[in-house]
Parts: sequence; C-alpha cells; structure tokens
Amino acid sequence: MGSFPAAAAEVDATFLSAILGEQIVSVRHQAIGNGLVGDSARFEISYAGADAKGPASLAAKFPAADPTSRATAQAMRLYEKEVGFYDKIAPHVSIRTPKVYANKFDPGTGDFILLMEDLGPAKQGDQLAGCDFAEAIYAVRSLAALHGPSFERADLINLDFLATNDAVREFTVTGYIGACEAFVVKYEGAIAPDFLQIVAETGEKSAALWQDRPDHKHCIIHGDFRLDNILFAVRSGAEPMATLDWQTVNAGHPLVDLGYFMGAGIGAALRTEHGDTLIEEYADALVQNGGPLLSDIKESDGYARGALHGVATSVFSAAFVEDNDRARAIFQSMAEGACSLAEEINATRLLEG
Repeated sequence: MGSFPAAAAEVDATFLSAILGEQIVSVRHQAIGNGLVGDSARFEISYAGADAKGPASLAAKFPAADPTSRATAQAMRLYEKEVGFYDKIAPHVSIRTPKVYANKFDPGTGDFILLMEDLGPAKQGDQLAGCDFAEAIYAVRSLAALHGPSFERADLINLDFLATNDAVREFTVTGYIGACEAFVVKYEGAIAPDFLQIVAETGEKSAALWQDRPDHKHCIIHGDFRLDNILFAVRSGAEPMATLDWQTVNAGHPLVDLGYFMGAGIGAALRTEHGDTLIEEYADALVQNGGPLLSDIKESDGYARGALHGVATSVFSAAFVEDNDRARAIFQSMAEGACSLAEEINATRLLEG
C-alpha cells in the first residue's frame, strides 16, 4: 500500500479511525455496484464506544482490478477527473452526490480512493432493466441541477483537469476507428444493420466526431449520465435519486448530457412515449436552476451530439474495458438506444464537412 489504500482490502480500522476521528475496532467490506472502469465496496464499521457518532457504513471507490479497464481509465484521466469533480465542482452545483470523507489521487501510479457517504438502502439504476417515467423525470431534472448552477461559470469550466489533453484526444481518435470495426463484427446479427451502419459512419468520420469545440463549453456535464450511474429511492426513499461515477466529467454543451440520456440512457420505448415531456421537464428545471431558456431542443446540434456521444461511448467501452456477458449486453443496449435517437434526429449530419 502507498500513502493511502487503493483497494478495498487495504482499508483497515487504523485508516478509517484517522479519517473519521473515532476509535474503530473493526471494519469489513463487500463489493457493490456494476462499475466498468472502477471497483466499489461498502464498509461496515464497528466503533469502540457506544456513543460514537460516526457513520455505520461508508462506500468507497478504487481503481479497477481488471488491467484493461484500469489502463483505459488512466490513459483517459478518468480517475483524476472523478477526484477533481468531488474536490472542485461538487460544492458549487445542486445535483445530489454523496458526501465525501476522503478523496485522494496519485498521478504517478493512477491510484485513488474516494471514500463517501453510503446512500443505501437505495435502488441501483440498471441499464438493462430500464427505468419508469417518474424516475426519468427525476433524472432529467437532476441534470438541470448540474448544468444550471455551472452555466458559463468560467472558474469551473476552465479547471485544469477538464482541459483538452492532446495525448488523450489522439488516443481516442485513433483508437476509435479500430473499435468501430471490432464493434460491427462483434454485434453483427445482434444489432440491426442500419444501426451498425451508423456505428461504422462514426468510425469513418472519427476526426469530426471527436473534434474539440471550445465554443461549445458552456457548463459542467457528466459525460456518462445513464441508469447504471444513478441511485433511485436513496435512503429507503427519503430522497428521489443521487448521481455517481463522475470519471467522465467535462465542460461542454448541456444538451450533450440530455441527448446521451435520452438515447443511450433510456432507449427508444420510454423516449417514444414520454420524450417530449421529459425534454420540457429538463428545460423548465434548467431555468429554475439558473440556466438559460432553451428552445427547439430536439432540432439542436447539442442534442444530436449527445446521441452520437452515446454511440461513441458504447463502441469505445466495448473495446477498452473488461469484457463479460453483462458488459456486452450493456453496450448493446446503449448502442441501440443511441443509434435509434441518432437515426430519428439525423444526428450524423454533424459528421459532414
């Protein structure tokens, strides 16, 4: 172990006693969540005195044990971003996130620990199970609570760890081409041909897809806002939801998050039935949270870019994170939802010229 624990098995009573300022006699952990580029655990804590005021449990996040997932996360600075979000951004936005007790990152090794409030009992969002209409409303309104308070906040948008990194962009642009080719082969026969054609087109025009647009950086965006990164019915329903997994936080256009969620996040069925209402709920909440009044959202380039971001994320993840049955099903679900929206709104128009 280095200067701090970077795996659940390394967290002991001595470390937690120092963090919480209480005498802890024992701690035990169990794995939680379905993270693809990080590992999470819940810690049950036993204190020395009956009058201890510390939490009975905590949650924590660490680098992925899987070497492929960890290498990808380090190459794309995902761990650095998550630590930076909780340290520099979370205090300034209204979206519900866990309280943090320890937040450490070693740029030399890529090790990190994020020790935070345990929000359970809660309902873990599930990409494959989907969500209902009420949960989707909570989700889009929560997005507005991120975008509104950070809108045109130069002190947040220009944070160093959000800056475009040429090495990361090069890794993304070049790696994505091969990832698209592999994705089409892997999912041929499982995903509709017209959707796979959209995937192939994003690969053929990878440079346009990943073009950096400083003029589009209006607020803080989550970057991977989908059900697996959400907890519903937090603390046995005392709160409607909380948002986790901030490795992909960035500065960008608010509608990128919304388009991503409406495509890759919830898929075609719920969007077809309730999409217009969800967009209206988001737009109203954005104004309520100090953001601008947006119109013609479905026709906007930001929303279309969000749909393409869903395609790209599913493709890239399928190539560069741990491969297992659940991961394959998740990426198929994300790609189908994102391609469906991209087709519906002609999102690939953004790849031209």
